[in-house]
Amino acid sequence: MNELCRVYAEYDSVELAELAAGRIRRAVRGVRRMTIIPLSKNHQPIGGRIRFTMLPANLRMTNYATDVLYSEISARAVPEPYFRRETELMILCEQEAEKRIVSLLHATGAMRVRNG
Repeated sequence: MNELCRVYAEYDSVELAELAAGRIRRAVRGVRRMTIIPLSKNHQPIGGRIRFTMLPANLRMTNYATDVLYSEISARAVPEPYFRRETELMILCEQEAEKRIVSLLHATGAMRVRNG
């Protein structure tokens, strides 16, 4: 019977971890199980929140008055980096497949690759 080992890697988003898992599943034999674990627990969707902007206005006085504009944040207007959610990919595999898996993890942009 082959010995089993665990390999952990972190990705910037769930999508990248899923792409890496699919590539490893297709390219390497000996993979027993893959688990994707989101690391940021307090992630909330960005859309539907209220944003406000304060506008200063000079009314020909010695002091300034301000006005506040309120608007709802659209999910399309939010830059892509704010949608990122750090994710950990755990792979349970046979020991013979470990080196090939680690090299594919690095090739797919994994951070902090380690054995467990």
